[in-house]
Amino acid sequence: MGSIVPADLPRVLTPAAAAAFGLTPGRIRTEVRRGNWQRLAAGVLLTRPDRPSRSDWAAVGIALAPPGAAVTGWDVARLYGVGEHRPPRHPVLVIASRGMNRVVAGVRIARTSRPFRRIVLGANSQNWADLPITTAARAVVDTALLDSDADRVRAIVTASVQRRACRVEDLVAEAALAPRRGGAHLRRALADAVTGARSVAEAHALDRLRHAEVPNFELNVPVCVDGRVVFVVDVLFRALRAVLEIDGREYHFREQDWLATMARHNALVTVGLA
Repeated sequence: MGSIVPADLPRVLTPAAAAAFGLTPGRIRTEVRRGNWQRLAAGVLLTRPDRPSRSDWAAVGIALAPPGAAVTGWDVARLYGVGEHRPPRHPVLVIASRGMNRVVAGVRIARTSRPFRRIVLGANSQNWADLPITTAARAVVDTALLDSDADRVRAIVTASVQRRACRVEDLVAEAALAPRRGGAHLRRALADAVTGARSVAEAHALDRLRHAEVPNFELNVPVCVDGRVVFVVDVLFRALRAVLEIDGREYHFREQDWLATMARHNALVTVGLA
């Protein structure tokens, strides 16, 4: 067989794929011995000399898991545009409805009794193409269950709703089937989201307002002028005709953001809100 061009091969090569490409055991041993390829698990190879990525480990997990498995957790949440940018320390999470729980280096394969829907990404998804993943709601809930930091859990829950990756109802339905152990932060974040909090800053403000002696308030209230919604204010004290706008501490670092806030404030004053 002639020289193998890595671009012609998938990064993660299963025994079935190796046979389809006509790769003999001898050729595989040669590539591994030369350092061109790496063995990631029994029968599963990385056809590159570089360090395996998390998407590589996801492919390994799908190859080793029973049929019907899917990737979930932080890696999938990031595909939907939510969650911390920095990868977590724990392995990639692959779930299956049957089989054994196991960890193989960078991937954890977990059996779950909770039903899940599989979505296969298209060719435009780069290294995630053809890998089955869960819905955004399932990925967010699974991420939250593995995170011990309350603010990070609040952030991913509120961001998933704010960015329309999923609905609050979807998260609540997923959380209802999740184990209660380790889910305290998730339940609290969902309570905030159901109430109307759409960011960690809003959730913290909501905590303080709940325990303060203040008039009744509403969250994320549309402000209409001539029958048209012109603003959605974070907190409305209707009896006082007063609003409270909540921005994260990073929001006003740029002058244009500060000017936009001042313009918004002036517009609210013109409709009788302070």
